[in-house]
Amino acid sequence: MVIGKEILARAANAMNVKSKETIQVAIDYCIINDAVSNLSIDYLCDEDSIFDKNKVAVIIDHDTPSGSEAVSIIQRKLINFAKKYDTIYHEGEGVGYQLMLDHYVKDGQIIAGCGEHISVLGAVGAIAFKVSPRRLAEVVKSGILEMKVPEFIKIEFSGNLSPGVYAKDLILHVIKDVGTTKLAGKILEFTGEALQALTLNDRITICNLAGKTNAASAVVNLSESSNGDEYGATYQYDLGLVKPSIATPGSYDNILEVDQVGNIKVNEVFIGGCSGGRIEDLRLAAKIIKGRKVSKGIRLMVAPITSSVYVQALREGLITEFIDAGAVIMNQGCSVCWGKSQGIIDADEVLVSAGSFNCMGCAGAKNAKIYISSAVTAAESSITGIISQARIR
Repeated sequence: MVIGKEILARAANAMNVKSKETIQVAIDYCIINDAVSNLSIDYLCDEDSIFDKNKVAVIIDHDTPSGSEAVSIIQRKLINFAKKYDTIYHEGEGVGYQLMLDHYVKDGQIIAGCGEHISVLGAVGAIAFKVSPRRLAEVVKSGILEMKVPEFIKIEFSGNLSPGVYAKDLILHVIKDVGTTKLAGKILEFTGEALQALTLNDRITICNLAGKTNAASAVVNLSESSNGDEYGATYQYDLGLVKPSIATPGSYDNILEVDQVGNIKVNEVFIGGCSGGRIEDLRLAAKIIKGRKVSKGIRLMVAPITSSVYVQALREGLITEFIDAGAVIMNQGCSVCWGKSQGIIDADEVLVSAGSFNCMGCAGAKNAKIYISSAVTAAESSITGIISQARIR
């Protein structure tokens, strides 16, 4: 059986499940944060109870510390909710999804939230669904998510990534091929012999951006036990053919190889966020920057994904490397990628981000331009002043 179907069947207390069948699955965790999912609290009445205080996680991570009175009001609402129900609570410790991976989520579990990057939890063999705030409120009360079983799509990897090519380039390569509509509402199951050789950080990066295809979720299958005919479709990728890639401004519908972009001048660079701020990303970026200086007039901002990664980067001397190069070190969290109070870009400015959001206006002016790349491409671009592919050093 497809591993994702095994997970859904177990959560539904059923022998098996079929695509388009309506089922009710028991939820292992609900995630409420200071982005869209905070609205779920507004659908709960004062007398409502929650299904399990140890399975509801309230996390303030998107705009920390608060950058406006409006955000402070939202965060106070979350704090009061967490206190009232004695839920799991984290504030200012970094990106919530990474905290969930580090401390809570395990393979075979089902998670519900409202963010498109919740698919990142599939990296450890869980399945996480993005739902509306109203539906999340119902799940918080009942612990049950009613759903139609999505179709499963097999994404099979073979071969090895070339030197200077990374997991971010791989998932951008996949998105370029499948597009942002063809797999909407389906669950992507990543498998193949090459997946075994990829690190957990690689798998996290891949699952994190899987939501950009508008898939319902994504999950890693390391067992390789499923037959191709059990899937709605199969896509195969030779990792050796992947090149350093970049998503151009506005959406993920136009992805290019970095060398195809041309001489695009850069104003700001961000290394951090849920797809570019783990310790492996910081090590790679620091290696590119070591002994060099950020180009004059470029703002380089670095935000470790969590407090523990921040401390590790300090111990390894990575923070010193960034500061010596001219970078600004931000606090742990979503930071510039969320773009509400940190690193706001002006009209017609260009931001190269190792994060994940590139929609128009999501980090400042509506006509500003955001390119999404690996941490390595972002680091090299901060040094050269133009979008640049890093050469092996």
